[in-house]
Amino acid sequence: MSQERYEIALAELAGDFGLDGANLAKYQELIIGGVAIALSYEPDEMGGSMQGACYIGTEALPVNASSDLLQLLLQVNTQGPATLGLQHSGRLVLSRREPLDAPPSRLARVWRELAAASNLWADAFEQGLEMKAREILYLNER
Repeated sequence: MSQERYEIALAELAGDFGLDGANLAKYQELIIGGVAIALSYEPDEMGGSMQGACYIGTEALPVNASSDLLQLLLQVNTQGPATLGLQHSGRLVLSRREPLDAPPSRLARVWRELAAASNLWADAFEQGLEMKAREILYLNER
């Protein structure tokens, strides 16, 4: 699989969202529930993947974030298929990869789930991230 297969996957994905395939291929970005998900092609040994990445909320973590909070975020990173990242700027990012041969409906579901997770974490961030993150972890463990 290749960049060409990625472009085909984008066109198929656009159909699931009722979007114009040429525009999705041009901008490589989906807006779902107010969350902008940047899409990209990632070559790999399995024939290539589609990667989606989005910010969590609009604010960076406080410069003086506690070590407890940072450890909690590392723990959160082990929950689920998405990767939680912390950029140098302090912004939190969620990302995920899916194989290019995944059906368009699966890709659409995955990007909807990523947007929902971003919104969940953005709400937690606004409500006091450390306490809310512990609640989310507790719910995921049940």
